[in-house]
Amino acid sequence: MRKVMTLAAAASLLLVTACGSTATASSGDITPLESIKVTPGSDDSSDPTVTFDSPLVATETAARVLEEGKGDPIKENQNIKFKSVAYKAEDASLIGSGFSGEPVTLPVNDEFKAQLPALYETLLQTKVGSWIAMVEPEAEVPAVEGADASKGPEDDKVKTVVVLKVVSTEETPEASKKLGADEVKTLKDDGVLPSYEMKDDKPAITIPKGKDVPAGLAVDVIKEGTGKVATESSDVAANYTGVRWDDGEQFDSSYDRGEASEFNLGQVIPGWTQGLTGLKAGTQVMLTIPTDLAYGPDAAAQNKPAGPLVFFVELKEVK
Repeated sequence: MRKVMTLAAAASLLLVTACGSTATASSGDITPLESIKVTPGSDDSSDPTVTFDSPLVATETAARVLEEGKGDPIKENQNIKFKSVAYKAEDASLIGSGFSGEPVTLPVNDEFKAQLPALYETLLQTKVGSWIAMVEPEAEVPAVEGADASKGPEDDKVKTVVVLKVVSTEETPEASKKLGADEVKTLKDDGVLPSYEMKDDKPAITIPKGKDVPAGLAVDVIKEGTGKVATESSDVAANYTGVRWDDGEQFDSSYDRGEASEFNLGQVIPGWTQGLTGLKAGTQVMLTIPTDLAYGPDAAAQNKPAGPLVFFVELKEVK
């Protein structure tokens, strides 16, 4: 459910260079990127040919336009669609490429800026169609609980060189809204909202047949609790089961693990943050969450459940 880390993970798929071109935009110490050259493939589904002097040694975040595109300027609060290929900095060997698949979409917003500042600044200086080289030292990626803290200087060096091409941009659609209590009641009375029944002390969720997903976050309180009220930054413990709206398939359940999960409401998908804020400990609720408040349009590419999602949640504790 942690969305912040999805940007850092996407950073491990970006970098490039253009033959005979002059860098027109950059950010950070780009000296290590000067040897990178790229020859684009025959089309946007073909891998480019990328070369650089190895080992490529860099200890600072940097991004550089290697070939400027001829499309529209890239602006804040747009979505960029890009394809990328990644190489080992040590020996220039290929790690992986996404050129044969669909473009990845990322919003050029404050979250992007916080996670990948050099790439963010470089994007806003260039145009659609640009090839960009980027390096991001591992030490600058936000720490993950349980990670090894005993790292030496060598661990601060870049291990991956990413090459990306900005394929297109689109205006960021307006975010889905949380529906009001009256709207939720009307949807429930009309049979539009999912239902559930307990089987072997576990919720079994049923998606209504022939109904479109609600155009907003539906918070259907089944049983109101009497405990402490959750805020958007509360640490909570909850039991839950999640299914996809499109096919009703379960993708996760704390009930199957036999214990409640603990998390901070500021570090989960927006549908959970908005849906559980204001509820009291002890509340049971069904959350019907639109795609943009779940894992987003590129959830499948991140190995996350895609599309609108439905959760039965029992808010066990607000800490």
